Amino acid sequence: MRVRNTVGRCGPGRPGRAAAVAVHVVAAVALASGCTAADPDPRAYPGTPKGQTLEGVAKAFGLDLPACDLKGVGFSGSSKYPAQDLNLSFRAPRDCVGRFLSAHSVDLARPVHWTPGQGTGTGFDSDTVTRDFGWSFDKAVTYDLFVDFTTSTGSRFSVVADQDRGQAEQTVYMESRHLGGS
Repeated sequence: MRVRNTVGRCGPGRPGRAAAVAVHVVAAVALASGCTAADPDPRAYPGTPKGQTLEGVAKAFGLDLPACDLKGVGFSGSSKYPAQDLNLSFRAPRDCVGRFLSAHSVDLARPVHWTPGQGTGTGFDSDTVTRDFGWSFDKAVTYDLFVDFTTSTGSRFSVVADQDRGQAEQTVYMESRHLGGS
């Protein structure tokens, strides 16, 4: 019986082949990890750090998302650097929005009535939310503004909800004001 010695083919006598194999392995790993990082959450607003998902960012802020069908969801924030703001918008059935706000310490009977341009010091009046997130508020409309929205970890948000009572759905805009302890 004859045994072939194949060790010499990849050993010290053929360093070029070992280097080529190493290059292919490194390229495959880079390609695989690059595809993961390059696939952003389609709900992320432009400028959101790569690799962020709504679920990951919400978890960093202790935010439980509404348990209903959300439409038009958009967010900006980071789970790695949660001291940055979390901005979130969505449209949902009016009764679901009410339950969501109430579950986060919002007193629905006591909103601040906010008109854009009123100078309340909210981030909702900034050019940034219009430019980066596409949020626009009609200066002829008064919105409900809630500043007491709190998550289980103590993160606090300002929340604006549209007022059109004739609609079955409501649009909600949220911005973090304070990151609680996690």
